[in-house]
Amino acid sequence: MVEPVLQGAAGMRSYDPAFLRAARELCDRHDVFLVFDEVFTGYGRSGPMWAAHHAGVSPDLLCTAKGFTGGLLPMAATLATPRIFDGFLGDATRAFYYGHTFCGHPLGAAVALEVLRVFEEEEILARAAPKAACIAAAFEAMRGLPGVASTRALGMVGALDLAGDAGYLARTGWRVYEEALRRGAYLRPLGNVVYVTPSLNIPDADLDQLLAITRESVEAAAREA
Repeated sequence: MVEPVLQGAAGMRSYDPAFLRAARELCDRHDVFLVFDEVFTGYGRSGPMWAAHHAGVSPDLLCTAKGFTGGLLPMAATLATPRIFDGFLGDATRAFYYGHTFCGHPLGAAVALEVLRVFEEEEILARAAPKAACIAAAFEAMRGLPGVASTRALGMVGALDLAGDAGYLARTGWRVYEEALRRGAYLRPLGNVVYVTPSLNIPDADLDQLLAITRESVEAAAREA
């Protein structure tokens, strides 16, 4: 079970899609199910609709949420191959007895369908491509700032590592958070990892402002260090 191409809460760490192709081949060889957690990476966050498309492979199970309803309602889905789905067909002894209070609720399903219509009608993925390029350029330009150890970007994600301690308890990232808050942006760091994951349809002017505030906040935090 993996987050394909991009690990979110682990620090916005990306890796070579070749790993997924190797994982697919290994699972096929040993008849093991391959599960992709696309809760964060799905719905265009990494560029294509699914991060799995970077590797040209398909999982046996795919988990989606967040973008599934545009973040408006608590709704998720687990997509399965016919082989897995068919394994639960038949009499009551084969049924998959599982569910929770809000499982498959009609309002969430309606919103999920509307999100798909918006993606298609407003060409969200195509229009996000130049925004992703702006994020990549902005974080590349921050690579040489004092206190910045490294930067990276993939799709609508830009991240940088601040110098110093790693892990969730590192405090420099929270100085950047405080500086950004004073400037009108909410940046929630992962320890010393500062990142942006704006909506795919964020207006260009708002994106420019967000990226400018991120840079200013990193610079201000470095001066305080």
